[in-house]
Amino acid sequence: MISLARERPELLGELLERYRPFLLLTLRQQIGPKLGVRCSASDIVQKTFVNACRGFEQFAGSTEPEFSAWLTRIKDRSLKDSIREHVHAQGRTLGKEQRLHDANATASLSWCEPAAEQSTPSQKMIRGERALHLAAIIESLPKMQGEAIRLRHMEGCTLEVIADRLERTVPAAAGLVKRGVKALREKMAESSWN
Repeated sequence: MISLARERPELLGELLERYRPFLLLTLRQQIGPKLGVRCSASDIVQKTFVNACRGFEQFAGSTEPEFSAWLTRIKDRSLKDSIREHVHAQGRTLGKEQRLHDANATASLSWCEPAAEQSTPSQKMIRGERALHLAAIIESLPKMQGEAIRLRHMEGCTLEVIADRLERTVPAAAGLVKRGVKALREKMAESSWN
C-alpha cells in the first residue's frame, strides 16, 4: 500500500487511518491521566497525520514496518511538541507527566511478546498487522471498557488504581475489566482472530 500511496496521494489518508486506533491507544498510555487534562490524544494524532502528509515525500522506506517506525517517530515528536506547549510553558517537570517509548519502535503493543532478534520480516509484519487490528478492536469498545482494558493489560494497573482513575468503585472497575475482556474476545472471534 505504501508504493500505491506514492503513486496515488489520496491513498495516504487511507493508510494513515489504519494507524489511528493504534496511535490513539499508545498515546493514551504515554500521556497518562495528569497530562491528559492538557493534551488530547486525538489532537496529537491529528498533528501526526498532518506532519506525515507534509513529509511523506521524504519517507525513504518501502515496507510496512518502516512506515510504522517512521509514523511512530512523527507521533513522538508531535507529543513532545504538545508537552512543550502545555507543560513546559507552566514550569512543570516532564518526568512526572509521562514516559515515552522507544522512538524506533514499530507497531507493537506493550503486552505483546517482544519480537525475537531472529524474526523474519514477514513475522514482524504479521505482528504489526495484529497490533493494528487489536488496537482497532479495543478502540471500538465502549470508552470505559476500552480504558479499563488499557489500564489493566497495557499499563498493568491494579483494580484500585483503575477505580481511582476512572472514578469508580473497585467492584465497578472489576466489572468494567471483565465486561471489556468479554467484549474484546467476542469482537476478536467475529473478526476471525487467529
